[in-house]
Amino acid sequence: ITRMKLRAESMDEVPERAKMLDDLDQMQHLVREGIAYARSAHGNTEAPVRLDLNAFLDSLVCDYLDTGRPVSLRGRIAAPLTTRPHALRRMVANLIDNALKYAGTADVELHDDADAVVIRVGDRGPGIPDAELARVMEPFYRLEASRNRDTGGTGLGLAIAQQLAGSIDATLVLRNRDGGGLEAEVRVRRG
Repeated sequence: ITRMKLRAESMDEVPERAKMLDDLDQMQHLVREGIAYARSAHGNTEAPVRLDLNAFLDSLVCDYLDTGRPVSLRGRIAAPLTTRPHALRRMVANLIDNALKYAGTADVELHDDADAVVIRVGDRGPGIPDAELARVMEPFYRLEASRNRDTGGTGLGLAIAQQLAGSIDATLVLRNRDGGGLEAEVRVRRG
């Protein structure tokens, strides 16, 4: 793809050149997402470590805030959690990215439950039709039927998040929020 992009960039300025460069960018994005999906299937090869989830999520949210993205965090848990941090970070980042893409903001909430730690990422976007909530976790499934990757993505973000949840002994459930929007709930079992 890089070689093709270099050749296209050396072409004269014609309408086909811009279209070809755009097609190559979309192809490169799809390949990267496909590789990320394949890697997420092997997320359990990362060694679990004990981490301060409060600081971990605060750091993740601050990264978004530093780039001007409206992400909030509320709640705390009482004790450290043993988990695979790279897999957890990628999963939560995918959920935040989806909320930002479809609603413009993301609200992250953290709390302890009886046998798990619960992380919720919510938004006030359009939500997902109830009949589609399970299907959007399937690889390459997209609600938006157009071929426009800018608005519909590759259909891998939630599939990656779902696979990563399994690799950290967690569950991922999507539900529509009262008053509009979507909530992704991650329940990480305490081991």
